[in-house]
Amino acid sequence: MNVRHVGTVEFEATCMTIIDRMKDDGEAVIVTKDGEPVALVTPLSPSNGRRSVIGALKTPAYSFADPFGSVVEPGDWTALS
Repeated sequence: MNVRHVGTVEFEATCMTIIDRMKDDGEAVIVTKDGEPVALVTPLSPSNGRRSVIGALKTPAYSFADPFGSVVEPGDWTALS
């Protein structure tokens, strides 16, 4: 991955040009302040278009082996003893 270093003053003055260039060549930019890196600006990965909300919901983010089972063993409950 190609990376270019740009100071904060230059980044502020040429932000739109940097973003347009990033869109064309895919080069990431490290923004520096007083010579120290403070931000990494990277282009997004190319996508195949917009994802459908319905398609995003096809696979659940989590699942339960036994949704009605106990989360912990009853013997582990010591709050009332």
